Amino acid sequence: MGPPYVCNQQPASAMKLEKFLLLFGVACLVFGALYRLFPILSDARTLSSFFITEDGYLMLTVARNMAIGNGITVANGEVWTNGFQPLTTFLFSVPYLITGGDKVTSLNGIVGLSALISMAAAWAIFAFARQALRPQTTATTWPLLVTALWFVGPLLLLHSMNALETGMYTLMVTVTALCFGHILARGGTYTLRDQIILGSLCGLVFLARNDGAFFVTAIFLVRFIQIQVSRQTGVWGAVKEAFPPGIISLLWAAPWMIYNYRLFGSIMPISGHSQSHSTPFGSNAALSPIKLFETMFPMAPIPNSFDASPVVAVATGAVVLLVLASFLWAETRRGGPFVPVLFAFALYTLMLAGYYGLFFGAAHFLSRYLAPTAPFLITAAVSVGIALAGRLSQERATGLMSMAGLVALVLCIGLLGRLLVPGVKDQGHFQVVDWIDENVAEEVWVGAVQTGTLGYWHDRTINLDGKVNPDALRALMTEGHALDYAVRSKLDYIADWVGMARWIDAPVPAFARTFEVIVEDQDKNLSVLRRRSSSS
Repeated sequence: MGPPYVCNQQPASAMKLEKFLLLFGVACLVFGALYRLFPILSDARTLSSFFITEDGYLMLTVARNMAIGNGITVANGEVWTNGFQPLTTFLFSVPYLITGGDKVTSLNGIVGLSALISMAAAWAIFAFARQALRPQTTATTWPLLVTALWFVGPLLLLHSMNALETGMYTLMVTVTALCFGHILARGGTYTLRDQIILGSLCGLVFLARNDGAFFVTAIFLVRFIQIQVSRQTGVWGAVKEAFPPGIISLLWAAPWMIYNYRLFGSIMPISGHSQSHSTPFGSNAALSPIKLFETMFPMAPIPNSFDASPVVAVATGAVVLLVLASFLWAETRRGGPFVPVLFAFALYTLMLAGYYGLFFGAAHFLSRYLAPTAPFLITAAVSVGIALAGRLSQERATGLMSMAGLVALVLCIGLLGRLLVPGVKDQGHFQVVDWIDENVAEEVWVGAVQTGTLGYWHDRTINLDGKVNPDALRALMTEGHALDYAVRSKLDYIADWVGMARWIDAPVPAFARTFEVIVEDQDKNLSVLRRRSSSS
């Protein structure tokens, strides 16, 4: 094992700077916790709109319906769905169970639970970074820096608080990686207890989000390769070791997969089919490196205007590849039982980026899909930063890296502060909710492509993009659109963003005969269509 890159003999000023970074990192953790909780102390609109996203409200609609006895449904309990991730949704049903389904009060519990999950994830990330960095440095400062960057990185913070599964998913992936590392640190083969615990955690990873199957596969594959390289046992012995935790993970996942297949014909949730059914191959390939870069460096989000730039894609991809290659090479040379865990995380990152870059649509969600790789990517960046600082100036390595860490955290805090400026952050869908609330009775059926926020606040809402509505998805996949489906449905209104008004010009005569545009407001980004036969 080679010596750490950080020199033991540091100037007193560098040691003071490192201590200041340590204290500032702790302050950032406190700030991040308070930032996550502040909507609870704010007005109802801030509580309902600051963190909770459109898709987050889809999950909350399902969670609420489960709590009030409507089953796993949307649309006033009339449409069964699997367009959500089960572990977090079931947990989020608890506040609604406690409040009797109160839509406003329960959001306090949702925000509070999300904050607690994020805090638990921060603890797990600290433990992960400490194990990953231990062969390089034993100082507490650097794993704390990794944790703080994750905890106050603006995009990662928003992803962990959006009422979706990202925070829970990150927690489960990181905890499972720690468990895998703990088992490897003892050496030898898995005990029965190891197999039960690891298999159960892998099952929970899948229930947190179904693409967790990539992480589970990466763990088992890396362990299989490790056994073959070390020649601890033959191929059959490696298979026998992996078989019990694999079966246990499937037992955890089986109820969800059976439910999906029996009711919807596929183990993939219909939300996944909705996002990918008409997507050309490689549609997100150029965007993946940009989003990986943003995840690796949370203080440096790339402006959306650069997302289509090939130069930015190549440059950010090169940085990510260089950092990961340097990190994995250095960790392999240093050795230690945690190296297979890092390679499993690297393989998982590659699988996620490849799948969502090549086979999936929904480019605007790519940052969220890749967010669970953040513990590994940020750790790699900090490790390479420490090494680079040591090569630039061995005597001032700690001071250089401490200054870089402070600048990074200050940038994160500044970006989070900017989101608090009135008018900067807009949830984007409450203008639709407000119009429906003011103009449409509760018993009237309303449709929209984007029905998360609207469907939560107006129970009788039918989804038209197929994310949670299997009938709409079937229409999209067979007819290429949902216009005839809307005509056949019981919808009296369709309300969404202003571009939806153009539906009336689509070459579907029945739709134009059935609906008329009554609102087309560019300033509010709102359009409303009404069934001609219905009363206003």
